[in-house]
Amino acid sequence: MTGPWAGPDPPGVVYAYAPGRGAVHGLRLLAGYRGIIHCDGYQVYKTMTRETRADALSGTLAFCWSHLRRQFVKIEREASPAPAPVAREALERIARLYAVEKAFRGQSDAERRAGRQAHARPLAAALKQWFEAKLDHLAQKSDTAKALRYALRHWDGLTLYLDDGRIEMDTNAVERAMRPIKLSAKNSLFAGCDEGAENWALLASLIETCNAQWRQRRALALRRPRQARQWLACSATG
Repeated sequence: MTGPWAGPDPPGVVYAYAPGRGAVHGLRLLAGYRGIIHCDGYQVYKTMTRETRADALSGTLAFCWSHLRRQFVKIEREASPAPAPVAREALERIARLYAVEKAFRGQSDAERRAGRQAHARPLAAALKQWFEAKLDHLAQKSDTAKALRYALRHWDGLTLYLDDGRIEMDTNAVERAMRPIKLSAKNSLFAGCDEGAENWALLASLIETCNAQWRQRRALALRRPRQARQWLACSATG
């Protein structure tokens, strides 16, 4: 697996333990941070950056297209075998945005931004207009209308990636990194203590950072056939 963009620094993963999901924990973890916060639409993230808070973060929220897409997937699945034409077209339009993203994966942030501006921005603009038009003709309490309102309410954050090649369309990489941690937490729900969880977060950060850098080195090597053979040979014996 290569990194989403060809940045100059090696990839890293950091886990942090907190005893809850409230804004206070995120604010403590990110105190002093200025930059992009890539997340889903969970209200706590919005609370953390609310300007009316004295301790608000100076961060900008980039929202996740995958979370939006799942809402339409669920609508279509629950409607089956009946058709769900709005959900189906929404999924097809979102798929076109992902196809553009796939074409520029692994390139520099400047190249990703240029590609998105040329190819994805017109698709996104048309999608927003389509969302607005469809919303006027739906029962406002329907799940489809709720999904469209979610998209429009989070639109600035959803389309932030178009202007910054460092930002991904979704948080899938984070979710993949969290999945084994979450499973482990369920398996040891009534064991250990807060200090043990904090120590595990440190160990998991080290392990997953090593894995991320290994995957990046492998991806870079495989782009060059000769180095790939040497790298694979070393990996097999090492």
